[in-house]
Amino acid sequence: MSQAQPNAVHLSDELVLVINRDFDAPVQVVFDAWADPQQLVQWWGPEGMTTPVCEMDVRVGGAWKTVMRSSEGKDHTVSGVYKEIDPSHRLAFTWAWINDGVRGHETLVTIQLTDAGGKTRMRFEQRTFEETEHRVHHNGGWTSSFRSLEKYLASQS
Repeated sequence: MSQAQPNAVHLSDELVLVINRDFDAPVQVVFDAWADPQQLVQWWGPEGMTTPVCEMDVRVGGAWKTVMRSSEGKDHTVSGVYKEIDPSHRLAFTWAWINDGVRGHETLVTIQLTDAGGKTRMRFEQRTFEETEHRVHHNGGWTSSFRSLEKYLASQS
């Protein structure tokens, strides 16, 4: 069985996005960056975006919503429900964009965190997209967000 390559994108099929990424921070610190709204707003969204709205009820069945604002002032709202929470190890939640008050197609995001000698190996998966083009756009957005997460984590050490 081959090892997942750190900081790599794997497309297991055309409608699933998998990103493996290593962070120079302990697992608990990375988990908290995902689960604490005060931390999440520091890195959430592609680079250049801010997160003026962040509502998180981090429990199985709890809802979450964020508004990401572009530098041009355009808001992008996304929401979902937490499906699985294994503190420090795993987080799964639904994801759907809200446009004109209507929730769009829903995907499932799963974050798996494992210790890699004091660092954290993250396996990110989002499934199942309606179209390959949507997966491609999310790959760009998440990759940029994870660069922001990496910078945020470095600023905390």
